[in-house]
Amino acid sequence: MNALTLAEAAAIWRGVLAHTTHAIEYVPPDTAWGRIAAADICAAHPYPPYRKSPFDGYALSLNGKERSYEVVATIGAGEHYDEPVLPGQAVRLMTGCAVPHGCQAVVMQESVLRRGNTIELATLPQPGDNIIPIGEECQSGEVLLPQGTYLTGGAVSVAVAMGNTAIPVYKDVRVLLVTSGRELVMAGEERQYGQIYNSNAYLFQQLLRDEGIRSVAFCHVSDAPEKLAAEIERVRELAADADLLLSTGGVSVGLYDTMPQLFQHLGARELYRRIAMRPGSASYGGLIERKGGNAVPVLGLSGNPSAAFNAFHLLAVPVLRQLRGEKRGDFPVVTCRLNGNLTKENPVDRFVQGRLSFVQGQPVFTPNHVVTSSALLGLKAANALALRPKHSPPLTEGEEVPVLLLRRI
Repeated sequence: MNALTLAEAAAIWRGVLAHTTHAIEYVPPDTAWGRIAAADICAAHPYPPYRKSPFDGYALSLNGKERSYEVVATIGAGEHYDEPVLPGQAVRLMTGCAVPHGCQAVVMQESVLRRGNTIELATLPQPGDNIIPIGEECQSGEVLLPQGTYLTGGAVSVAVAMGNTAIPVYKDVRVLLVTSGRELVMAGEERQYGQIYNSNAYLFQQLLRDEGIRSVAFCHVSDAPEKLAAEIERVRELAADADLLLSTGGVSVGLYDTMPQLFQHLGARELYRRIAMRPGSASYGGLIERKGGNAVPVLGLSGNPSAAFNAFHLLAVPVLRQLRGEKRGDFPVVTCRLNGNLTKENPVDRFVQGRLSFVQGQPVFTPNHVVTSSALLGLKAANALALRPKHSPPLTEGEEVPVLLLRRI
């Protein structure tokens, strides 16, 4: 099978997942973070729902050009004063208080001189001064969080502010993460000569959590041909209720790269075997059909940390977001000034890991020191990928480069 471009692979996934159905459930706000809104969440009332004070001060019933006002009451946030406030009278209130009916302005407590129950104004206020009006942010019925929105902490707070105690979300996606290779040992185990620690197991579990995935099962297989049958059954059992199968390692052309065989035994229909990009070209895509349910995507990534990191963001994240019902699936592209040089040839599309930062308010991209497929240490700070299209020329310090920011904005 010929290598696909990244765009071709993305189009295949959009097509095969176009008819995915999404079950809906209602969850309390404290478990809604990271989920996807399954329905429009609308304003149940204007916000704010009452006129309120932006700071500690005095609400005034204006009395022409008079500067002296009688203080008739004091209220705190959450309290309200319902008695008539006559011209020339004031109510002391705290930040966020409802402004009493009959008051047309609020003055800061630092702007008055108080003697007993009388205040003297330094300046004459105008009607409406320092009063946050009803509905300043939204009106009743306005869509605040459209269906398909990824629910950040801020989004959940908006839902709660509208009185939601049960938030409609799509049922969460369950992922099986499989790492492969006899050279890998888990943290805390004894490492022999020729072995390395299974850093991918920890990297990708956290990357999945960053996407809002809470249900992640994990297993490791050896890639040893003599263990293939037993490992197939182990993965089959763990994958029984998975919505997506994600693996790292064993998908290239080595003698012990047996993951495609494992996928085939699980019933996967191969969609592609290679992507025309660097790093991350060794990438498997497949689909396991299920009777009466959604098909299960299979994404086999390289075992090399740098290559797998890129393929996860470029291939797996859009699939995950589509599976979860999220409307937006792309990372933002930012034009940055290059801090360093990008001189490697680009026979295929190249995605260079590095860090996007801001210097004097301008975005700057600093590529990782080592940019090979097997590079590991640069992952500790990488938050972006520089985009180098096929056959694009070298870039030097100070030139502009388009950069994929691997963060939600």
